[in-house]
Amino acid sequence: MTIQEKIENILINENAYFYENSDNVQISNNKITEIFRIVSSVKTGNYLLNSIRLRLNQNENIYYSICVFKYTTKPTFIEEELPNWDEEKIAYLLIVEIEDYIVISKKNISKLQDFLKQFKPLDYSVLSTLFVTDDTSFEKFSLKNLNVSDKALREKTVEAIDLKENFSALGANNYLLNSLRLKNNDEKTSLMLNSSRINKFGKKNSIDNFCLWSKNLVHQIKSHVNTSTFLSIFAEPQDYETLKDGLIPISILFNFSNIYTDFEQGVINRVIVRYTLEDGRIHDKEINLIDFLAKFERLCKVDTVAGVNLIKNKTSKDLEIKLNDKSITIRSQKLKNVKLIQDNGNEISVIDYINGKNSFIINFDNIDLAYSNRKLFKDSRLIGNIPNFLKIFKTHNYLNNITSEKGAFLTTSTSFESNSLFGFVENNFLNDFDYFICDDLSKEWADHIGISENKISFFHSKHKTSNASASAFQDIVGQAQKNLGNLTPQDFQLESKRNIWNSTYNSSDRVNTLIVRSRRGQNSDQIIDQFKETIKNPYLRKEVILVIDFISKANLETYLDDLVNGVYFAERNETIQILWFISSLISSCQELNTEVTIYCKP
Repeated sequence: MTIQEKIENILINENAYFYENSDNVQISNNKITEIFRIVSSVKTGNYLLNSIRLRLNQNENIYYSICVFKYTTKPTFIEEELPNWDEEKIAYLLIVEIEDYIVISKKNISKLQDFLKQFKPLDYSVLSTLFVTDDTSFEKFSLKNLNVSDKALREKTVEAIDLKENFSALGANNYLLNSLRLKNNDEKTSLMLNSSRINKFGKKNSIDNFCLWSKNLVHQIKSHVNTSTFLSIFAEPQDYETLKDGLIPISILFNFSNIYTDFEQGVINRVIVRYTLEDGRIHDKEINLIDFLAKFERLCKVDTVAGVNLIKNKTSKDLEIKLNDKSITIRSQKLKNVKLIQDNGNEISVIDYINGKNSFIINFDNIDLAYSNRKLFKDSRLIGNIPNFLKIFKTHNYLNNITSEKGAFLTTSTSFESNSLFGFVENNFLNDFDYFICDDLSKEWADHIGISENKISFFHSKHKTSNASASAFQDIVGQAQKNLGNLTPQDFQLESKRNIWNSTYNSSDRVNTLIVRSRRGQNSDQIIDQFKETIKNPYLRKEVILVIDFISKANLETYLDDLVNGVYFAERNETIQILWFISSLISSCQELNTEVTIYCKP
């Protein structure tokens, strides 16, 4: 079979990555040859096909290059390589040059990042609206939460015949669109907004037809005019290059869901740390991926010193946020030495993977801005919602007298001390419910749980001596968010509580007290029976109540006013983080039809 016959025998989907060559990067035969050499470094034998910068036809100024090769890899279910146990796979890379755009189609290809860095992905606002008309049906949204609360719902996917008809816009401004599937007449298209990928559903086509499809899309992109659409309910994309010089990062949250997915699916086989021994030899040490990443999954503060944005993390003290001309990346030599070994034999450092997938969310001292998915976004409703956010805060004078979270304990104690938060909660709320339980320290759903005929309330308490502590507020908001689903538990979950709710309270310092956990109600049998009945009540009210003594509502109102008015104050960064946490908590509760109240100092 001739080379041309091989090319004509190839059928591929109309599924490709589109990039703008805005800097007029010269694409030469030598450059393509080098790219093919890099991506095929794991190949076995010669190329099956290797054609460089072929012109589509005399009437089209379109050039394409394609390489196809075989490679072998060790199966994921064996530890050591064995003779004749290798899996054989085929990979291809197709690069199409159309005017000032580059189009990529690929399978089983890695090590392409350095080449793609030279080009500009399609703008989020262009790609998200490129195929949208008044008659477009939205079938699927994959959403990513912009909030940096580490216990918030990070991502969610929703599907319907047409989401315009039944998707609630409530809280949508907290999310960015990761991907979507839409329908125009009988034509379905899937868009990956974070990777500049367009996938048209349909039969496979020849390379010639693929190139013509790509050409039509390039012309559609170049003539596109952005307009407001149904998708405008989500976080608004901003021009990073215009705003870059005024950005000061204050916090970052890493999101490793992509790494975990690749690990589950066998794309990543193992993880090693590479270091140099005293005699100069290179040594690889295998490590546990889950344990390693867990050290980075909590919100980290960022300190800017002499123009360097340092991420505060005990495990890796050289973590740094770099504001580049067109994007934001993370630097760390320590994480550069941690390698992810892929199933095709290639390896990539953790830091390169994080930057490649943009696995982080950054907040700035600009109140309503966040960076994720290689794009700067604005929560357009954050500042405007501040008066509504403050409505969930209720004050109580007695919180000025609190000295601890739970108080001191004796073996003869039958109640919590009145000057503790636990004592405050029981003295002020216990009589409002038919049943009241202390669930603390027992794989807890809440510190206290109140149950009545038509209401279930979770109480979360947090004591802190500092003023306006964002880290303490993050802890209690995270505790509330991760337990929202337990407001309506399944029967087996309630059964797991039977013994603990029948017991007495044992403090964290191992004092066995006489404080019965069933603070109101005779025993756990009655409590569980009522819990089940209340869940079934069609008029059920679900409520989350936070009780804190480290925030004063009056001070918070002053801080937020100063934020809006651009006044500098010492607690500015803490207040911005608290504002995002409040927004996240309210959004999480609204999505699950749950009321939320925060009791604090006046």
